[in-house]
Amino acid sequence: MPNNYDSYFNKPSKQKRGEERVEKILESIELALEENPNWNLNTRTIAKNAKISSGAIYHHFPSVGSLFASLFIRKVKKTHSVTIDLVNSLGPDVTLDDICNILVDHAFEVWGKGNIQIKKIMIDYFYRNAKEPELLYSFIDPLVPHFQAFVARNTTNTIREIAEEEWPMILRTTQTAISSPFIERQAIAGTDQHRRFAKDCFRRLLSK
Repeated sequence: MPNNYDSYFNKPSKQKRGEERVEKILESIELALEENPNWNLNTRTIAKNAKISSGAIYHHFPSVGSLFASLFIRKVKKTHSVTIDLVNSLGPDVTLDDICNILVDHAFEVWGKGNIQIKKIMIDYFYRNAKEPELLYSFIDPLVPHFQAFVARNTTNTIREIAEEEWPMILRTTQTAISSPFIERQAIAGTDQHRRFAKDCFRRLLSK
């Protein structure tokens, strides 16, 4: 895992107040960045723009790299939490085409919100501070049991039988198909062509 993580993500504070303080700091910085992404990325400027003290930042984050890596992982976890709720809300009569449309459209909405440059900065800092950056893809693993439960209750006969060990690969492949063009700033990112490709990728991985 990232070697410059703040303790909130590695060892959550035993005190709820401490966790809430970290969340408040990250939320303030994220909102301020969305309003004006053209900062000098140093602690003093970040604190000023986010209207918090430099000391509060230093107390929880040993460096700017740690701060932005934490912002990124927080955003990933929040996105996955929403996705879990979405999957859990799907009824047994939702077809494979339906779920492809629902989930890919949701992912595109998430990536389309906010400043793409800020997302790129967060990701860059994550990779700079990660001992094992490939573990980023493991963050999607908590979604697996929710997808399995959806398929188990599905009655449309449009989804193949999927082995447990396949699910992480399916979700990571789809995640890459959606996010990589945005991260790499490819011309196709966010276009109808990109959306169709992502849906087709997910559909092919799950179809009979």
